[in-house]
Amino acid sequence: MVKKCAIATLLSAVCLLSVASLCAAERPAGWRLASESSPYLQLHADNPVAWYPWGEAALAKARRENKPLFISIGYFTCHWCHVMARESFSDAAIARLLNDHFVAIKIDREQRPDLDAAYMQYVQLTMGRGGWPMSVWATPDGEPFLGGTYYPPTSRPGQTGFSELLTRLAALWVADEASIRETAQHAVGLLTKVGASARPVTLSNAPLAVARQEYRQTYDELQGGFGPAPKFPQPARLLFLLEDPDPASREMAVHTLARMIDGGIYDQLGGGFHRYSTDFEWRLPHFEKMLYDQALIARACLVAWRETRRPEFAATARAVLDFSLRELGHAGGGFYSALSADSPVAAGAGAHMEEGVFYTWTWAQLIDALGKGDLLDWAAARYDLSAQGNAVHDPLGEMAGRNVLAEVLDPEQLAARFKVDSAAARQRNIQIDDRLLRARAQRPAVPVDDKVVTVWNGYMITTLALAGRLLDEPRYIDAAARTADFLLEKLYDTQDRVLYRDWRAGVRGVAGFNEDYAALAEGLLALYRVTAERRWLQQATQLVDRQLELFWDEANGGFFNTSAGRAAWLREKGIVDGAAVSDNGMSIHVLLALARLTGQADYRQRARQTAAWAMGQLSDSPSDMPYALRAWPLLLADVKDEKGSVTD
Repeated sequence: MVKKCAIATLLSAVCLLSVASLCAAERPAGWRLASESSPYLQLHADNPVAWYPWGEAALAKARRENKPLFISIGYFTCHWCHVMARESFSDAAIARLLNDHFVAIKIDREQRPDLDAAYMQYVQLTMGRGGWPMSVWATPDGEPFLGGTYYPPTSRPGQTGFSELLTRLAALWVADEASIRETAQHAVGLLTKVGASARPVTLSNAPLAVARQEYRQTYDELQGGFGPAPKFPQPARLLFLLEDPDPASREMAVHTLARMIDGGIYDQLGGGFHRYSTDFEWRLPHFEKMLYDQALIARACLVAWRETRRPEFAATARAVLDFSLRELGHAGGGFYSALSADSPVAAGAGAHMEEGVFYTWTWAQLIDALGKGDLLDWAAARYDLSAQGNAVHDPLGEMAGRNVLAEVLDPEQLAARFKVDSAAARQRNIQIDDRLLRARAQRPAVPVDDKVVTVWNGYMITTLALAGRLLDEPRYIDAAARTADFLLEKLYDTQDRVLYRDWRAGVRGVAGFNEDYAALAEGLLALYRVTAERRWLQQATQLVDRQLELFWDEANGGFFNTSAGRAAWLREKGIVDGAAVSDNGMSIHVLLALARLTGQADYRQRARQTAAWAMGQLSDSPSDMPYALRAWPLLLADVKDEKGSVTD
């Protein structure tokens, strides 16, 4: 009996081994990404590329086999990330090059902002620009020696193809590994030195005047915004200008917001802002909708309404927040990250993804929705629609025959053109938009990045609380409170005092970064201001105290973005505002607010130290830190109270 059992056990083991071998043979090379919490990484799990997530397993393999790393960094809603995935990472020949000569690592920049920031520093240093997908080649220890963004699969005029570049780099590593390692070490040393070179300086009024002047020099008086195309919303800059006492500053922000609201960067039917405009008129966007854009641009609209009382700013803020609650809201509280730029086209064998197809209109689609009569004529005049399409900047012809809705005539202009009164014009606009919206709702849905990211939810809590107060709508305050409760329940470990970066389908992701602590604390303080519930103040205080333990720079002031021991080859401190706002900029505001609310002077001192460090970092370009500059009047008032004067 024992012998039979032993044989049966052996046979079972052989069967299981055979099944496991079969599964291993059949599973795609990118299988390691299938169990990751990031939906972006999961998209690449069926690639023929043998992807690894960032971690010791990948680095150990690279060191053991002495292979360089290929690191690809992107995010779920990134159009060009999907293009490179389709063209290169799904190609068997390119996959063989990667698998044979490199250890390939996929990183979701939204889940690992520390790695994204470190490698972006390198790419910008060596290329003068950056973007996504980010493509970096590094030594087995992660030190970069070459970087870029999107590469076509094969070479074309002016751009080396991805396959050719991989072949060259593989040969170069074998032929001259020592020189490559030396180059990488030099780059890391240079970046580390740059980050540590600046020292704190005395606070003064000077950065405010310099920033105003820099904004004026790049301001587009006709279309709003700053600099040439592509144009980005830059909400931190808009908030600074709206709150600046100089009327000229306010006018720059107000005009920019008004042009954005009329433009194609704003979804005229469903509300919400797209990522950025490819042209200088705000007409043709890249179509992803990010939670952080909704939160921060809506906040700028609210402040613009507070300062001007122009009704379109309040209406837009409501529309953006209602879109966010409707399309990005999680049923239990909190908000998802984004809607993709690409959406499904057709079905079956011809199914594919295309950018902007959900939001754009062919002439035939317009006729189907509006008919061939007066409604179509009206819509064509209002939105500058045509059978050829209306893309003003489309060098690759991707939008040929498609129309983006951007309002070129307002109700009064339409009323004059069609000889009706303003009330009738507004009613006609509502009628047309309703028909278009109902027609659009029949299209395949846009994919959702359904991870909940703490920092962006923190932004939204602050904005919702402000909306509830300024618009006198308690429903927004209720939504802010639900979001805060959700984050504190799902993403905060009270026992270990760890705030997590992200959450998806019941699973926590990685531990949070400085920006997560700062943004949630700022949101909780905004809730405290509008509700006077002490639990929000208490939670914010606990978060900030933990933030100081984990991220504070004892040597120079300010906050690192990662805790000690967690950083890769560069431990960064952020103060530059981009699409989002900097963690140190938020931290200054949070520390000043806590100092006022608790009476603890240490918080105020830390805010000053952070601001002094920031001035040292950006003494030549203070316009890069507008979110921090919004706190300057309070900081300088504190200094004046103590010293009796403020130096200019």
